[in-house]
Amino acid sequence: MKLIKIIFLFFLITFTVQQTKGQSFPREIVTATQRGNAGDLSQHFNDKVEIILPSKSGIYSKEQAQFVMRDFFATYRPTSFQINHEGKRDNSSFAIGNYVSSREQFRFYFLTKNVGGKTLISQIRIDKQDD
Repeated sequence: MKLIKIIFLFFLITFTVQQTKGQSFPREIVTATQRGNAGDLSQHFNDKVEIILPSKSGIYSKEQAQFVMRDFFATYRPTSFQINHEGKRDNSSFAIGNYVSSREQFRFYFLTKNVGGKTLISQIRIDKQDD
């Protein structure tokens, strides 16, 4: 019986470590996107953020980027958002997710950099998804 408990504990710890490794993209960014909250999302913006939308693109200050994302979220209120793929290299990371609103579906691409120990968004690309 003790051997079974040890084996179970080993598998539980292994599974937990693997799950943690697979979810390295900051949860706060995902949650802010799920809620369509530009204010919370902007807390993770770098000083300059490149935003590429279907209708416009540019490099914006942190404050301007917040307004751009606020407009996007107001037009396309989220019904769901889920990260599908993510990766990390050196001090950069990326995540790709599906964003669904009542009007349209989009693919989000986040590019982040580690600056002073904090993960900051340097680029957001949003593409319309064709059904």
